[in-house]
Amino acid sequence: MNIISERAKISPTVIIYDDVSIGDDVVVHDYVTLYPGTVIKNGAEIFEHSTIGKIPTSPGSTERSYSNEYGKTVIGERCIICPGVVIYTGTEISNNTLLGDNCSIRENCRIGKYCIISRLVTVNNETVIGDYTKIMDNAHITGNMRIGSHCFISVLVATTNDNSMNRDANAKDHLQGPIIEDYVTVGAGANILPSVRIGKNAMVGAGAVVTKDVPPAKVVMGVPARIIRDID
Repeated sequence: MNIISERAKISPTVIIYDDVSIGDDVVVHDYVTLYPGTVIKNGAEIFEHSTIGKIPTSPGSTERSYSNEYGKTVIGERCIICPGVVIYTGTEISNNTLLGDNCSIRENCRIGKYCIISRLVTVNNETVIGDYTKIMDNAHITGNMRIGSHCFISVLVATTNDNSMNRDANAKDHLQGPIIEDYVTVGAGANILPSVRIGKNAMVGAGAVVTKDVPPAKVVMGVPARIIRDID
């Protein structure tokens, strides 16, 4: 059974499955699909051709198995979901967050309040992103990753969670993305390898390849990344 506010504005071309909740003053534009378990809170706006609550599927080519049960897919109050966004089931987006055109958020992710996830960003499964964090165009945020609050991740940043690069048959049992603590800045085109921890208030230079932990309040640059100086 759906619960849809009389104050919501929903285009007639929207597809709404069962078990969807839509709050007051929500606007849903043309050709949006809302899958079961979707909750859209007050004042959110969903633009054209977005898909909310998508259930992951596979023709057998993926090694990762999918669950038969997921939690709700929640879009927080006053969020803006731009055209072409795909949000998978079990993901929660907190209040006042902007998701840019054609970005993808996989299942069971958590994204904080007042974030910007910009155009064509991919955020893979089981990732947690804190409040007030900005991730710029074409960045790839790998699965099982943790990003703190007040971080800035620039364009074309790549992160990975598998050092075996799919050569290890048991890799799925120990996948671990990087951990980025609060107030970290990552420059354009940087590459951050699996399990690396970047300490609070550190800065990663553009194009750096981060192969090992970065202490708090340090600037690292180069290939591989090395400490250049301290941050006051």
